[in-house]
Amino acid sequence: MLPQKMKISEKAFTSLRRLQSNTGLTVNIGARLAFFASIERGFTWEGEDIQLTIRELDKYTWLGDYGDVVEMLLKQKYPNLEAKDYYKAWGSHVDDGAAIIEGIPNTARIITNA
Repeated sequence: MLPQKMKISEKAFTSLRRLQSNTGLTVNIGARLAFFASIERGFTWEGEDIQLTIRELDKYTWLGDYGDVVEMLLKQKYPNLEAKDYYKAWGSHVDDGAAIIEGIPNTARIITNA
């Protein structure tokens, strides 16, 4: 469902770099946290186009062992999307979640915010 190579937006990348400088978590780990934070808060992608242009990595690097869970959550939340739109929905959730988590000062705060 999601492509083998994926990118995130410049806005998300900037937020995740800020998180990395605060916590030491890499951008790909931050993207996973951002996605789940966005899903948890109930954000819904409304079909707007998002520019996914920064930091191309393979799907496994972005999603790790959670690839099946991410794809299942996307299918559950958006059951009527075309296959190509799931990528945009994922990127939109990373964008949304990155804004939520970028200011976390350390990894201990990530655990206490869960």
